[in-house]
Amino acid sequence: MPLCQMVHDLVEKELYGLPLDFDSELYQQSEDLDQFHCLVMRKNGHPIGFHWMVMYDLARFKGKKQAGTDAIFVHPEHRQHSMKLIQFSEQYAKKHGCMTWAIATLDPEYRGKLWERKGFKKSETIFIKVMT
Repeated sequence: MPLCQMVHDLVEKELYGLPLDFDSELYQQSEDLDQFHCLVMRKNGHPIGFHWMVMYDLARFKGKKQAGTDAIFVHPEHRQHSMKLIQFSEQYAKKHGCMTWAIATLDPEYRGKLWERKGFKKSETIFIKVMT
């Protein structure tokens, strides 16, 4: 889980004020329902990146499915391989019947130009409120 912790430490830790605490039962249920997909990029058998993708039917577009990125991350020492993960992820989502792929970026790690070069179009801004 070191890569997951690195992602959490980028922004989520400060924003949410919570430690990283996985609900493995929920992840397993989502995986069993074919909604949650965890793609892992490895080098010499060691994880260097991952993509957590959630796939769901779109109620407003009957029969259409979307992939949404929960987290996508490649270790900074291996960023030169990030395009491989992006390309694989797109093919994976298409293979699983998704017609669109939605991704939100963390402001400190904003990569808008990268995603635009990959064919994404900015469509919305996301705000998060931590309700205590």
